Amino acid sequence: MIKIILSFMLILGIAYAQQNQKTNKEPIVINADKLEYNNKERLAIYSGNVDVKKGNFNLKADIVKIYLDDKGDVSKIYAIGNVYFQKENKWGKSKEGEYYKDKNLIILKGNAEVHQDDNVVEGDEIQYYVDEERAIAISKSNRVRSVIFPKEKEGK
Repeated sequence: MIKIILSFMLILGIAYAQQNQKTNKEPIVINADKLEYNNKERLAIYSGNVDVKKGNFNLKADIVKIYLDDKGDVSKIYAIGNVYFQKENKWGKSKEGEYYKDKNLIILKGNAEVHQDDNVVEGDEIQYYVDEERAIAISKSNRVRSVIFPKEKEGK
């Protein structure tokens, strides 16, 4: 269960934190119906069918808010409404998603799900501390749910 969360969250963290040299060189392409940018607040708000792509990572949401620091680097990302992300055989969805660069923390809120192949982890909230490789799944309305399929042994 933790491996599923860890691998997915690590991918998400790499996509946003840009810790990988190859990832740094790939452009982030954002398509949306509308963009509002406030230089004073250092805030870009994309709304309406937002589609963010970086390499083979994809994020979709109704609204994506990108907060920039004084250097113009991303400090926080907040995705709202029908949040969906995918990289290869890993994908997830939630009502809201947050990324905090200073803490290297990813939070999925509201019917959060993380999938890898047929395996799944579900909860009201899933938090992943990238640097610590630590994940926490929380559920207040229902219990945390995991479905894990055994791997096939090689040679059979």
